[in-house]
Order: sequence, then C-alpha cells, then structure tokens
Amino acid sequence: MKNIILRILVVLLKILYLPFKFLSVKNKITYMSRESNSESIDFKSIREELEKEYPEYKNVVLTKKIENGIINKIAYCIYIFKQMYHLATSKVVVLDTYCITACVLSHKKDTKIIQIWHALGAIKKFGYQTLNRKSGSSEITAKIMHMHENYDYILAPSKVTSEIYKEAFNVEENNFKYIGMPRIDYILKEDKQKQQEIYDTYPELREKQNILYVPTFRKGEKVQIDELVQKIDTKKYNLIIKLHPLDLKEYQYVEKQGVIYDQKFKTYDLLKIANKVITDYSSLSIEASLLGIPIYFYLYDLEKYKQETGLNFNFDLEEIGKYKATNVDELLKNIDESYDYKVLYDFRKKYISVDTEDVTKQIVDFIVRLIRNEETKNIGNEHIKEKQNV
Repeated sequence: MKNIILRILVVLLKILYLPFKFLSVKNKITYMSRESNSESIDFKSIREELEKEYPEYKNVVLTKKIENGIINKIAYCIYIFKQMYHLATSKVVVLDTYCITACVLSHKKDTKIIQIWHALGAIKKFGYQTLNRKSGSSEITAKIMHMHENYDYILAPSKVTSEIYKEAFNVEENNFKYIGMPRIDYILKEDKQKQQEIYDTYPELREKQNILYVPTFRKGEKVQIDELVQKIDTKKYNLIIKLHPLDLKEYQYVEKQGVIYDQKFKTYDLLKIANKVITDYSSLSIEASLLGIPIYFYLYDLEKYKQETGLNFNFDLEEIGKYKATNVDELLKNIDESYDYKVLYDFRKKYISVDTEDVTKQIVDFIVRLIRNEETKNIGNEHIKEKQNV
C-alpha cells in the first residue's frame, strides 16, 4: 500500500511541475536541504562568496526538514510548490542531501544540479549501500522515489571517497568533481574571537587538556555516555560532550566537575580548543584530521552497527583503526598513551587529497562557469591527478 501511494504522489508531482517548466531560467542559484531548518555552514559560505563577488546573481536558500505529524507533512507538501518554482527557474541547484523534487522531477537542460553532501566523507554506509537494510530504504521505494538521481555533478574530497559515493549514489566517475566542502575553510580559519568566547563561557577549559566527544546519533537508541563520564580522569582532562540535538531529549545528564554538556557552540568551533577528539562512525574524524588533532574511536556497538547499517571504513585494516576501542577502559588507555601523528597524517591524506586552500572560492568559480555555460571539464580534476602522481 505504501508503494502504491508513493507512485501516485510521484505522478502527481510530475503533473504539477509541468506548468512551472514554462517559466524562464534565470541566473539564480538555489540551495535545497532537508537536513535542517536553517542554513548550513556550507550553503552560507557559498552564498556569501557569490553575493560578494557576483552580486548580479540571485541566491535562494530553501532549507526545511520533514517533521513528524500530519500538519507538518501537509505544510511540507505546500512547501514543495516553492521548491518546484525555484527548481524550474534556477541555472544551478546545490543540494546537501536527497531532495524529493530535485530527484523525482525531470528538469530543463539549462538547470545543473550539484550534490555537495552534508559530510566530508562517509565512514558509514548510506543510500544505495543500505538498500533493504534496517537503516536504509527498500529497493522498490528507492526506485519509485528516484533516489539520488538527476545529479549532474557530485563533489568529493578524494578518490577513496568518490569510490564510496559511486556505490551510495549509484553514479559513474564522470559525475565527480574533486573539490572539498566550504566547511574546510571554516575549520582551518583561525578564529581567536570565537575561542575567547568559548573560554569565557567555560573558563575551566583553559586549565587542562580538553577532550571533545561527539557520538553519532543512533535512531531509537540512547547513546552510552555514563561510564565514560564516571571513569574519565577530570583532574587531568576536561570532557566536552557534544550530543546530536535529538539525543539531547533522551539523555539524563550525569553531573561531574570537569564534564561539560555543550549546547551553545558549533562542533567545528569546539574543535579549535580541543586537544583530543573521540567519535565513532561520524565523518567528524575526517574533519578533525584537518587540524591535526589526535582522534580516538569509541565503538561499543561495532558489530551491531556493521550488521544494521554497514561501514565503508574497515577498522581492522585501516591503520588509524589502532585507535579504536570497544569499551571505556580500552579507550582511556589509548588516550593516555603517546599518539602516532604519522597515522593521523596518512588518514587525512587518504580522505582529503584535494586542494584545501580557498575551497569556497573553488566551488563558486565552478558554479559561475556553469551559469555562463563555460568549459568545466578540468575543474577539480587536474589537482587530484597531480596528488596521485606525487
């Protein structure tokens, strides 16, 4: 029954979109996402750079999550008309996740769709890699909903990542542009004012080494934090816990001096005052490697995660897997020992082999070429070849 309803909705969407296709395409860039109700760092960076350098182009940001509840779903259905208008009238559309209207509908040849994704890599499987798994869609649903179709270009920060994306998006090599994400600029940019703001909010962070723990959101399951909080040596370390917003509703805080449950700052800002990072299946490990911060993997549910979601990252074969731990005692032992920075450097080089200087400008230059119908064949590709030959 569900698939029958979806088929009807898809046909209806295509019919409703037909009048919009008579509208003329403008020099406009539209950013669309279901990841959040607010503009991401990546969208904001691209938009601001375009507005500064090319004010003649229009930028439109459409970010809206599909929330639970009948009223919210009806509101999203109405919102779809706004998406269709801007899809039909934009020269370039930038996505950071699967978007129903972008993937299901047939668009004009003049409209180019770029998928930048919402993470700097994919340690866990997603998209077509998780078909018929607990964490993914059924094969039938994916086909009906044209999952990850219509992408003219996909950005990837390395060849290793593009091989993962080929499976996840079900695309070929010619879809890729080897360019990083704008968040690379944000992470690498020194921001003493933000650091000062963090220290003013949490003065204790000046006194000891700071460990930032950012666990992956586990749908329907509470993140296991209590044992780590109880056993961490807060005479030696501060522990900053950055939970996913949905986990905040579930977790009952265990109060302990030296343990901070932050809800005020971006994870990327906290990275700048962190001495060590604990994560699990998140691409945060790749992002933290940009700053050369020691990374530790706390994988208490590794075998279950492999079975239910699947991993692109083999912790038994990857060199940096030496810093994995499946229990708190093993994790704290790893943290107290000296760190092999060569392993961290190789990890970064493997997953980020693109040019990391002025990434936002690289993307903007690419978008402008698309708007002007200029040659884009070598953009983002020459550098990756040079890196491979070194």
